[in-house]
Amino acid sequence: MARVDYTDTAEAYRRARTLPDEVLDVWRSSVEALRIRQPQTVLDLGAGPGGFLVPLEDWFHAPVVAIEPSASMRATATEVGLTVRFPYIAGRAEALPLGRETIDVAWLSTVIHQFDDRDRAAKELRRVTRPGGRVLVRGFFSDVPVTGLLSAFPGIARSAESFPSTPEIVECLEAAGFGVEPPENVVEPWQFELESWVNRVKSIRHTDSALRPLTDSEFEEGLRVVRSSHSSSERIVSDGTLRLVVAIA
Repeated sequence: MARVDYTDTAEAYRRARTLPDEVLDVWRSSVEALRIRQPQTVLDLGAGPGGFLVPLEDWFHAPVVAIEPSASMRATATEVGLTVRFPYIAGRAEALPLGRETIDVAWLSTVIHQFDDRDRAAKELRRVTRPGGRVLVRGFFSDVPVTGLLSAFPGIARSAESFPSTPEIVECLEAAGFGVEPPENVVEPWQFELESWVNRVKSIRHTDSALRPLTDSEFEEGLRVVRSSHSSSERIVSDGTLRLVVAIA
């Protein structure tokens, strides 16, 4: 899967993909259940506009460093004030601008499918992670069924197939020298007003990796199905399932 060009779309992505508190609480619980020892430094790799920086700092009570290849994403993080609080470094997963064994936890949220060379990225993560450190991969995987409102879109199964599978990611991490724990499925409790959801989905039509492979007719049909199934006055529940893969250095 090719990297997404976020030029001129980073702010729309930030608004659409910022997680509400109820979803962040689910991820906090999953992370806390791992009982990770107190880290000295946390890395948010592929941090985008920075939606996880404050939560990661809160979850781990440790400094968080962001690495992000997109200039537009970094500019958006600057506009909302995050670069004052967090180091925001230009860089790619395949050539991390960090020294050997300098981080304790790496957070990779819905980004690993965009790496140009996952094997090289895994080796780089192993290089910069201290012994006993963790790499936490949150994302879509081709072997996890699509749930929530996305399942209404024809062609979404084909889109899901464009993501790596869990065994592929596990094999990649193990080859780099990590041990990998059994994966966990995390159900995110999203709720929307109908038109708010429609506008959100339209705003990321060409930047969201699950929506991009859909044809225009498939995309419009998905919107039609959701609109016909819900009233504009009701609160829509869309419990989406993502997977958490944990690797140990």
